[in-house]
Amino acid sequence: MFEHQSCLQHLLTPFHYTDMGHYQQELADVFRTSWQFACTRQEIASDGDFMTLELCGEPVLLKNFDGQLRAFLNVCPHRHCMLTNEPAGNASGLFCQYHGWEFKQDGCTGKIPEAKAFRPWDRDNSQLTSLALEVCGDLVFVCLEPDATPSLREWLTPFYDDLEFAFRAPLWRMAEVWDFDCECNWKIPTENTLESYHVATVHPKWLGDQLPNERMSEHQLNDRYTTLRYDCDSPMEEKQARIGRYLGGEVDHSYRHWHIHPNIAFCLTDTFNYLATCQPTSPTTCRVRTRMFALHGSKKNPYARLLRYLAWRVGRRTMRAVFNEDRAIFDAQQKGIQSSPHRGVIGTREERIHIFQRFLCNRMNLEVTPHPDNIRAKEEFQDPCHPSRDLLQSGRQS
Repeated sequence: MFEHQSCLQHLLTPFHYTDMGHYQQELADVFRTSWQFACTRQEIASDGDFMTLELCGEPVLLKNFDGQLRAFLNVCPHRHCMLTNEPAGNASGLFCQYHGWEFKQDGCTGKIPEAKAFRPWDRDNSQLTSLALEVCGDLVFVCLEPDATPSLREWLTPFYDDLEFAFRAPLWRMAEVWDFDCECNWKIPTENTLESYHVATVHPKWLGDQLPNERMSEHQLNDRYTTLRYDCDSPMEEKQARIGRYLGGEVDHSYRHWHIHPNIAFCLTDTFNYLATCQPTSPTTCRVRTRMFALHGSKKNPYARLLRYLAWRVGRRTMRAVFNEDRAIFDAQQKGIQSSPHRGVIGTREERIHIFQRFLCNRMNLEVTPHPDNIRAKEEFQDPCHPSRDLLQSGRQS
């Protein structure tokens, strides 16, 4: 069941999806003081493996030093060049691509060509900028301003233990890496994943042409996160549960979607789980990064291997198809919101969006004035003689 029984105010305006100044404020007030997904252990599994990415507008480098994972700002302290612009690779050391300065695991300098030319040596200003790195299961997170941010365990509470189990080998193994760019503000894909109202229109082939039954849906609304639990009873989902039981997984007969503000979503099922995070890259562009983990289980016979493969194929195909259908909407929504004269409205099925927007308003100290129509609609709905109330209550009982 949904927690609200009447429509909710759309707290953000088109300005908040297009303005450069607001975008910069989001990076400073929201993203730099939050844990951001960086990669999985499998992506930098061997000694010398590294990968680079951009987080909150900053170039970041992650590297495996003989099993120890470290994160640095991907900037050389010598003349400010990026250490590397390769997306990933393996190198025995860590060197700047420009002048060959070497750096050790702690970020301090190693060998420097013609080192005597830099006497007297300014050690404090010659180190790489280290970034906070913590791990949950096989998921690696980075924080740019850890002094202003709780630990990763606190950040992911109350889901930390479940996530550590659901995204960790050997029971669950990473089966898909998929990143893609979108021509829209980061909040558009984020809000899309927080509501099921679009499912019957956008995803009829994959998720059915009827809206998910409210009686089988449970929302949990919190200042730091929101959740959806949907109890599944279709023949397809029963097959998925049987596969999960055979492989040795914990069958829950549910679809669970957890969103931790501002931009990390986790989806858990009986045979595959995935993480999706939306990284802002400009006021009107973003990058969606996904990682899918498939149930591997403990059985090693040929039948188990076949089931694992089929479950992975179905999960991968469904995830990609649904995301691609959503992507087709994102561009149209961004174009629309840039010209929209409307204030927007949020229905009860979309109540998680309202909580997400409220989080941003509180974090950024945005002033929101309740719209008179919202106040009037709420007062009318509370009137026991209001026809919409009777209609909604009858729908809940059906």
